[in-house]
Amino acid sequence: MDFEDSFASAPVRYALDDIDSDEELEACVNNQKVSVQAKITVDSDNCQSNLTLVFGLDGPGNVYIHSLEGKPAVIGTVTRFVDDKNAEVKASILQLSDKKTLFIPFDGAIQPEEAGQYTKAILNGFAGKIEKVVVLDSFTAVGYTSEVWGDDLTPPFLRVLQTSASPTIKGLTLYESPNMIKGLAASIVNHCEIHSIPCYDLLTLQESIYGKLLITVEILQAYDEGLKQLGLKIHFNEKLMNETLASRHSGRVDDNHHRLYL
Repeated sequence: MDFEDSFASAPVRYALDDIDSDEELEACVNNQKVSVQAKITVDSDNCQSNLTLVFGLDGPGNVYIHSLEGKPAVIGTVTRFVDDKNAEVKASILQLSDKKTLFIPFDGAIQPEEAGQYTKAILNGFAGKIEKVVVLDSFTAVGYTSEVWGDDLTPPFLRVLQTSASPTIKGLTLYESPNMIKGLAASIVNHCEIHSIPCYDLLTLQESIYGKLLITVEILQAYDEGLKQLGLKIHFNEKLMNETLASRHSGRVDDNHHRLYL
């Protein structure tokens, strides 16, 4: 065989030349005007000052909030608009009977490029009334760097990342560098850091099997302990957790095809 022989060039997709390229499709999507609105549907007098806002991110965080004992009341919504129409509710705003604790569980993933809009819409809506912010976040053992060699990464396992304005809680272990948070969690923490708002990002270790992320009782128990350390005496109910998983996730791989809820 003569290795000097030239090979045929790669096929050119002439038949697809009339189809928009990925870059053109992305540009079209980016031209859409996306806005986010946080709306309270009750009398503003019901929203006191010194509020604690608890965000439940898609995954263990939102399941935990939907599994709380005492069933918080719905007092508002967080809605996403495209071109000032096509409204889509991304989260409900819930309130405990003490009227000092609000929960915002997100029932779907938030695109990183839109995270800032959600953060500003919600936190600016409660400007001057916030005592502290808590984010119910999660992380996996893959890629996690621990300061303790051979650390037993078994749920319940909790870490916290907090803003400089937050009092240090001795019972909570810091999320070690160089580990990083991202997306909506990073946006919320960054906003709170800039505006000197005490904020705690509680990260529970989320286990996986065959690459599928799981939600178990032990994973949610870590939130119970973390919130207790922050002075919030709330608990999730295992029966409600199972009902939430059955109704919202059906025990199957979710829409993103990378999580399995049991």
